[in-house]
Amino acid sequence: MKKHLIAILLFVPLVAFAADQAVEQIGNLAQPHSGTPVNLKGTETIATKATFQPPVEIMIEAKTDSTDLRIGYAADQVIFNWRDMKHQLRVDGGPANGRHKTGAGLIPAGKYVTIRWVVTPKKQSIFVDDQLRFEHEGDYSSINNPVSVFCDQSKVSIKSIKVKKLPPDTK
Repeated sequence: MKKHLIAILLFVPLVAFAADQAVEQIGNLAQPHSGTPVNLKGTETIATKATFQPPVEIMIEAKTDSTDLRIGYAADQVIFNWRDMKHQLRVDGGPANGRHKTGAGLIPAGKYVTIRWVVTPKKQSIFVDDQLRFEHEGDYSSINNPVSVFCDQSKVSIKSIKVKKLPPDTK
């Protein structure tokens, strides 16, 4: 009996540790695709099958050939390299709706960037290659959405979409 109890105690910390790790979602998308990177064109979209609640950290490694790398989770869409104003980070929908930020939207065309989107019940922060681009305090507590990446009349390639559940006390 004691041997079984010891085995169970040793197993629990390993499971808890694994839950704190970022989980790759690119192989578990709602839309069929083949291989990595996933290539989108026109108005194509990919989204995770799973939905996520804050606090969560999302990491997307993607590139656009020109304009309109769009992501969705805590907003209907966040647009990098918006075709109408490339330097503006466009935020449409969600608690930060309309709080676009001039000077924060430009990413290099043809080069992969890592977008890190941290969403807690009270705040969202968006980083590009470790540089803070956008932050907003608001009520994000009721979000339970998939993560999506899409484009609008451009070509977007996605290498990775990782999601990591953060500890509940993350502010």
